[in-house]
Amino acid sequence: MYVLCTVRLCVVVVLFGSMLYGDTAPTSVEDQSVKELYVAVGSAVNVPCEAKEGEEVHWMLNGVVLDSGSVLSFPNISLEDRGNYSCHSNSRGLLQTLSLQPGFPPSPPEVTCWSPSYPLKTICSWSQDPEPLLPTRYMAIYMSGRCHRAGECGEHILKGPMDGKPCHPVPGLSRHCVMEGLQLFRLEPYILNVTAINPLGSASRLFIFILEDIVKPDPPVNVTVIPGPGRQLSVEWAPPPTWTELDNFPLKYKVQYYRGINESPRTVGPYESEKAVMKGLRPGSTYHIRVSAQDQLMGQRSDWSQPVSATVPAH
Repeated sequence: MYVLCTVRLCVVVVLFGSMLYGDTAPTSVEDQSVKELYVAVGSAVNVPCEAKEGEEVHWMLNGVVLDSGSVLSFPNISLEDRGNYSCHSNSRGLLQTLSLQPGFPPSPPEVTCWSPSYPLKTICSWSQDPEPLLPTRYMAIYMSGRCHRAGECGEHILKGPMDGKPCHPVPGLSRHCVMEGLQLFRLEPYILNVTAINPLGSASRLFIFILEDIVKPDPPVNVTVIPGPGRQLSVEWAPPPTWTELDNFPLKYKVQYYRGINESPRTVGPYESEKAVMKGLRPGSTYHIRVSAQDQLMGQRSDWSQPVSATVPAH
């Protein structure tokens, strides 16, 4: 395999077959070099057919004959131009094949990080807009900050070499990575550098953070609701199993309840135990209850648990 790239086009040539023969018989697709053309949407591309001078040829798209001519022209590439193109000689048959793949160069990834298992594990994820629509790989490394506070680290760090530790991939998730064993209560922030790379280019983004600022537990689990006398609902739950240092870093909880999608939810708490009682509810009404968790001293509140429904006794 070899690769040829320009600013807006990249060609990857893959050779099929273990041997090439020097006969003159028409060749099949399996014997030909297949060119993968990665091109930027909106660019102009001209692809000449590899024909002899004066030879009559025609192009085909997915088996359908296109206008005759030795040059395949795209004045303004769009996503609809994606497909398998082949050039054929009227006398010698198939001359070349290519797979045209329009897409976008990477944009700087939008990165977010959180620590659901403080202080053991920190997870980061990222997205891209627009989606590249081309094979894209990601590199993520982190290091100690070169500044006193997160807001004082400029993008100028990207211009110099950045030696750091790898943020390890998460199996099955191409846009996630995990950092373990980060130091607690650091005065300097950590810096994560995520770089997206595809055949049309590369782009990087820095995410600068203090570990304690991004502490975010997973939602509580095993939420149960039991109707009680006097227009009450008793709610119990368990802390998220990923929060393994509960004795050292206790959680506080909030409970949210509402009757329907058109009613504004009411949030109560915080509670330091794993139970609460909702009082003064409307008899005969069904309520939907969910719970969130937060470290007692720092960080962000978790997402809400899945709602659990219960009906207040009519009497």
